Amino acid sequence: MKILFGVFDWGLGHATRDIPLIDELLKKHEVHIISTGRALELLKNQFKENCIYYDVPSVYVPYNKTRFFVPYFVMSIPRVLRSLRTARKQSEKIIKKGFDKIISDCRFDVYDIPEKSYLINHQLRIKAPYGVENPLEWWLAKMMRKYGKIIVPDFDENSLAGDLDHNLRYIQEEKIEYIGILSHLKKLELRKDINYFISISGPEPQRTVFEKKIMEQINSLNYGKVVIAGGNPSAKIEKHFKNITFYSFLDAKKQEETMNRARFIISRPGYTTMMELAELNKNALLIPTPGQTEQEYLARYYEEKGYFRYVNQNEMNLKEDIGKSKNLNGFSPLWDTRESVKKFMQVIEEN
Repeated sequence: MKILFGVFDWGLGHATRDIPLIDELLKKHEVHIISTGRALELLKNQFKENCIYYDVPSVYVPYNKTRFFVPYFVMSIPRVLRSLRTARKQSEKIIKKGFDKIISDCRFDVYDIPEKSYLINHQLRIKAPYGVENPLEWWLAKMMRKYGKIIVPDFDENSLAGDLDHNLRYIQEEKIEYIGILSHLKKLELRKDINYFISISGPEPQRTVFEKKIMEQINSLNYGKVVIAGGNPSAKIEKHFKNITFYSFLDAKKQEETMNRARFIISRPGYTTMMELAELNKNALLIPTPGQTEQEYLARYYEEKGYFRYVNQNEMNLKEDIGKSKNLNGFSPLWDTRESVKKFMQVIEEN
């Protein structure tokens, strides 16, 4: 089949979780990719000439440096919708070239008729204050009606995403296919010789704010080996000082090796990162992006479940918070990515 695959670009999480899916599709099918920015750059580095690429700007990112994301998001909706219409016009020209299947990982501008359109999405509800969450969930469900199937990278039972993709009010249950977690990283039997791996990720400007706070406190971890990944594939920086190694970016192979070697991880609770931690059976300290309601909800959910500890970015004290986190065991998935990819292929090839 000739397949068009749209990949969202807020951070790198959507791109990395799609790597095992695109890998599997390429074994039998022709894959074209729509994305932009750092996500597109990552996918080009990963698949090179094996795919055909289209750089189509995505929707406007309504993030700022404050914690007041929800009111800012609501105020930004007209601008978001304008940017979505612009993206749709460009994507539609590509779609008219003719594809057998359209797969979109949260690119709401990438779809054809419902019978051949599939949406990958774990956030079927936007967590928001009372009075706002219900209309936002209705609006999101309306956006998803364009797709015949909604593929959810989570488990129907023993959920990793909680109420983000369960207990829904406006989406037909028969459209939802829970396939399990997706991670481009695999569990390897390697010596655990890295004490701390710190992943700095997410959309700007908060990615840079997080990096600055980490670097201000990094010397408090004055024992053992520390590796920091800056989450910026555009830069080519590698620094070594004392017991610390800083990489502006780790490719998939190096990230896999480093995280497998790490005894403990500090990261954002972005959902893709949580799937990676589950795949590798790792413990972590979670520091949600301020104002990003999905991450804040997931961080609270995991702490309530006893999987992970979290701390707010503006209250972060690395040395103390790590000490309070080490008695937790993380999340144990029902099955790994290999089984999830099989379930994904069944949905795409049999529907």
